[in-house]
Amino acid sequence: MLKSLDVLLGLSVVMLIVSMAVTLVSQGILNLLASRGRNLRTGLADLLELLDARLSRAEAEAIAALTLMQRTIGGRCRCRLPEWLQFFQFGEVIHREEFIKSLLDLAACYDVSIKTEFEQIKARLANKTFNVGQATEALETKLLEYPLFFKRLGIETLLAKIKKEKAEAKKRQYQQLEKIVAKQIDLLDKLRLVLQDNGIADAGNTLKNVRMLALQFEKSNPELAHDVRVTNALLQEASSQFLAKICLNFDHLIDRVSVRFIATTRVVSVISAALVAVALQLDTVNLINRLSMDEKMRSAFVELAPKLADEAQDKKQQPDEAAAKEGAQSQPTVDPEKEKFYLNFLAEQGLISLPNDWESWRKHWRSMSLPGLVLSIFLLSLGGPFWYNALGKLLQLRSGLARKDEEQKNIRQTTQSVTDPQNPDNPPAANPLQGERGDLKALG
Repeated sequence: MLKSLDVLLGLSVVMLIVSMAVTLVSQGILNLLASRGRNLRTGLADLLELLDARLSRAEAEAIAALTLMQRTIGGRCRCRLPEWLQFFQFGEVIHREEFIKSLLDLAACYDVSIKTEFEQIKARLANKTFNVGQATEALETKLLEYPLFFKRLGIETLLAKIKKEKAEAKKRQYQQLEKIVAKQIDLLDKLRLVLQDNGIADAGNTLKNVRMLALQFEKSNPELAHDVRVTNALLQEASSQFLAKICLNFDHLIDRVSVRFIATTRVVSVISAALVAVALQLDTVNLINRLSMDEKMRSAFVELAPKLADEAQDKKQQPDEAAAKEGAQSQPTVDPEKEKFYLNFLAEQGLISLPNDWESWRKHWRSMSLPGLVLSIFLLSLGGPFWYNALGKLLQLRSGLARKDEEQKNIRQTTQSVTDPQNPDNPPAANPLQGERGDLKALG
C-alpha cells in the first residue's frame, strides 16, 4: 500500500514542479497578448453598443480603447505605439464610475468647431489656396485652443517632423497627421451625439457639476466611501438614460468579461502544457514505471514532497495577502531560480530532458511514447493548484498509513504473554511442550 502511495506521491511532485513551468509560460503568453485588457475592451464595447444601436462595432471598440488608454487607467506601456500594438496600452481594471467619467471627459474635450475648421482647412488645401505648411499651422493653432483634445492626439512629434521636412516628404507626413485628426474627430463627434441622444446635452458642464457635488459630499459626509460620494453625485447631476443604461448593465457585462478571460486562460494553459511537455519530453508512462521499480528514486521524491508543499503554501499565501492589501486580484507568482533548481533535479533523475543539447534532446525522442506524452499534457493542464491539493492530501494519507504501519510492526515485534481471563492475577502456566520432546515429566 505504501509503495503505491509513494508512486502517486512522486507523480504529484513531478507534475507540480512542471506545472510551475507551465504557469510561467502561461503568464508570459497572457502578458504578451494583453489578454485581460483586450477582453475588458470587448466588454466595454458591448456596453457602448447598448447606448445607441447606430454605433458600429468598430466605433464602439475604438471608443472603449480610448477610455482604457487614458493616463489614469492605461496599462504598462506609456509610449506611442502603432495601431495594431495599441492593446499594450489598455488598462486591465476600470470601475463603473471611472468609465462614466471617462466617457464624459472624452466628450467634453471635443468641440464641434474643431470639425468645422478641419473641413475648411481640407477644402482650402484641395483648392490650393493653402499649401501644406499653412494648413499645418492653421490646424495646429485650432487644436491648441483645446489642449485636452490636442494632448490625446499625441501629434507633437509628427508636427515637428512636418515643419522640418520639405516637398513630398512634408506632404506625406501631413497626410498621416490628417488621418489621425480625422479619426479622432469622427469618434468623439459620434460619442457626443450618442450622449446627447441619451440625455447628456453638455458633457463638460455635467462633469464639472459632478466633481463639485462630489467635493461637497466629501466636506459634509467625510465618512462616506469615495465611490459612494461619486455615485451620489452622478445620480444627482447626470441622471439620464445614459447613466441608467450603464449602471444597469455594467456589473453583468464585467462578469462576462471575467468568464471570457478565464476561458482564454484555460486555452492558453493547455497550449502551454503541450509546449512544456514536448520541450521537456515528459513521459508519464515511463515516469510511473521508473517510480514503481526504483526504490531509491521513490525515497528521494518522498523526502522532497514536504518541502515542495510548504513552498507552494507560501506562494499561495503571498498573493492572497497582496490582494487583501490592494483590494485587487493578484496572479500567483513562481520563482524562476527555484523552478530551475527543481527542473535540474528531475533531469538528474532522468525523468525529463532539458533542451540544452540539441543532439541529445533529439535522440531522447526514440525512447518516448506518444500515449505517455499525451497523458502528460492532460495531467499538466489540470494546473498547479490541483497538484498542490493532491500533494497535500497524499502527504496526510501517507503520514497516517506510515504511523499505523509502524504501530503494527511494533506489535508484531513485541513478545506478548497470554493470561488466563478467569484469573488475571495468576502468572501464565508454562508451556507443557518445550523443545522437540515436550515435557517428559508430565502425567496423564
